[in-house]
Amino acid sequence: MEIQSIILFMGLSALAVVTKYQSPINAYRLFKITPIFFLIIWIIESNNFQNDFYTKTILVGLCFSVMGDFLLLYPSQFKSGLFSFLIGHVWYILGFISTGWKFPFLPTSLILILSIGMILKIYPNVGKLRIPVLIYISIIACMGISALGRLEAFQSTPSMLGALGATLFMISDGVLGWNKFKKPFPLAEAIILTTYYLGQWMIALSTLY
Repeated sequence: MEIQSIILFMGLSALAVVTKYQSPINAYRLFKITPIFFLIIWIIESNNFQNDFYTKTILVGLCFSVMGDFLLLYPSQFKSGLFSFLIGHVWYILGFISTGWKFPFLPTSLILILSIGMILKIYPNVGKLRIPVLIYISIIACMGISALGRLEAFQSTPSMLGALGATLFMISDGVLGWNKFKKPFPLAEAIILTTYYLGQWMIALSTLY
């Protein structure tokens, strides 16, 4: 990814964070979805994705992410946004396991412990969303495990980028869940957005190799 594209993506991501705190909601709605749109366009222009199953799965996952970003801008569409991201994670999983995979025992154990801990902490506060939240946490945990299993199998730069991206995505969603259902805190949105954009960028970058 050329330096100009990196600077542009980082600038768009920074604008999303800043507008979340300091601008009218319409400005945030624009900049919230723009960075992922940029990644989609970059992948289409930079890869021969028609003949690369891994790249195609990541591209589809990013498309569902954009849809989820848009839906989550409206509180009444939270379940729909959650479902869109869930489908995006399924596509990421398909990509991460498509070219080879090895069970990552220690990372899986850690992810399972953290996922169970998150469920126990927020579950009493999610109300009617208990089943969707449980399914979503399970799927994103599987997404992280699949990315780390790809790293375990290949020990390569793209597999490392995918694993780092998936880990940041899990952190972003973990903070989002804690902030929404357990204990809100002022810096939550900055952490959520920063880890989310960096994670998606690394996952997208893993298609370059």
